[in-house]
Amino acid sequence: MSQIQEFEKVLSSSDTSVAAFDEHGKSLVKRAQHFLHSTPAAVPLIVLVLSIIIFGIAIGGRFFSSYTLTLILQQIAIVGILGAAQTLVILTAGIDLSIGVIMVISAVIMGNCAITYGMPTILAVVVGL
Repeated sequence: MSQIQEFEKVLSSSDTSVAAFDEHGKSLVKRAQHFLHSTPAAVPLIVLVLSIIIFGIAIGGRFFSSYTLTLILQQIAIVGILGAAQTLVILTAGIDLSIGVIMVISAVIMGNCAITYGMPTILAVVVGL
């Protein structure tokens, strides 16, 4: 088994240098495009920052008030909890995208029990869960 096979001879005599690309002549747009393609997580961050800046300018100082920021955090609490749970499900390779459907069905059951049947709120929440 100590004989050198044919492909090993070819590999030992082949060129091992790494390809080099000329990046000096790239325009700003090409560099930005390369950055966005190589780092796809930067796109949502850029959109978020631009949205905050646009809403901050459009609404003025009211957007950054404690009341508005508290209201935004209260409104995204449910979606954030469900998103964290869905992330854990996806990371453990148990790809199950039905969590949104379950949330909607639970909300419909809770609302139906509270409005149609006149159940107390606590009991409607327990039934929906």
